[in-house]
Amino acid sequence: MMTFSHETYICLDIPEPQAQWILDIRKQQKDEFRAALPAEITVAGSSGVGVIKADQKPESVFSIIEQIAAQTAPIQACFRSVIRFPRTDIFVLTLEDEAPLRSLHQRIITSAISFETNRFPFQPHCTLHSRSPVSPEDAAHLLSLSPSDLGSFTLDTLSVYTLEHLPMTLLYRANLTGAC
Repeated sequence: MMTFSHETYICLDIPEPQAQWILDIRKQQKDEFRAALPAEITVAGSSGVGVIKADQKPESVFSIIEQIAAQTAPIQACFRSVIRFPRTDIFVLTLEDEAPLRSLHQRIITSAISFETNRFPFQPHCTLHSRSPVSPEDAAHLLSLSPSDLGSFTLDTLSVYTLEHLPMTLLYRANLTGAC
């Protein structure tokens, strides 16, 4: 029987061509860990709440995710800028409109799914770089990127990934099909 014995996250997959742009930046920055991960926005597991608790039946969790996805319209998104999280070497893409992501995050964390605790408040983002140390030149390059040039895109896939080994393993995927 499958369990959530490894860190397991709920994410919105970023579509092409934005996903490839993100993966190219990760590779250019020689961030091998990040380059092995999908281009995504984590809505449960990295901030706001921790990873999915291990003591739950995957079928129950997947059923809840399917229900939430069926009630959620695809999300129109656009990246705003790159920021560096304070006192870290983590650089992330922020989004123009965080409201739909915050709403989805709230519906997920108030569902019957149980999560580990996390000390960081929810901040919708896509991580570009997390390798330490980062040179001043690399930091300046990352902060100079203009992701808004990528244009808008649609987030319409909610995925459950586990980090047993790299690359991450996809456990479940549901399409956002709710009315706009």
